[in-house]
Amino acid sequence: MPSGDEDLLSSPNLGRRISEMLDESAWAKDLSWPDIQALSGFMSILEFPKEMTIFTEGDRSDYMAIVLHGLVEIAKHEEGDEFSTKFLVRLGPGRAFGEMALVEGLPRSASALAAEDTRLLVLTRDEFSRMCTENKSLALKMAINMARLISFRLRHTSSKLLRFL
Repeated sequence: MPSGDEDLLSSPNLGRRISEMLDESAWAKDLSWPDIQALSGFMSILEFPKEMTIFTEGDRSDYMAIVLHGLVEIAKHEEGDEFSTKFLVRLGPGRAFGEMALVEGLPRSASALAAEDTRLLVLTRDEFSRMCTENKSLALKMAINMARLISFRLRHTSSKLLRFL
């Protein structure tokens, strides 16, 4: 995983842009402005050049990310055929991904690739644990919002699955 630049979070312009994006993001629903500002203290920024793999299906990385800039493609290998990959979704600014690995700590269920030069806002499992200790109220709100996101994606997948039954 490329290293992030922690100083970027303290930049007034970038900090304001991150806060505004989090404020508008569906997964950050119900967070107050002070919550959003506090959340940025638990997150870091990573940058990936175009066509760089962010993580691969089966990796043990345990962070979720929000796209600040760029485009991320999520893909999955077809079961039993490691050479056949299915494109799942493209995610642009404001969209979150990777929350299952953050919550479960299990290997990645899909791969993520930077389809353009991409900047991500990242919350690691260690930082989420620190949030649970230091800011329980914020951690609870984050857990509820991650559960909402996972639930939304499960409902969407279930609807798509009906076409094949």
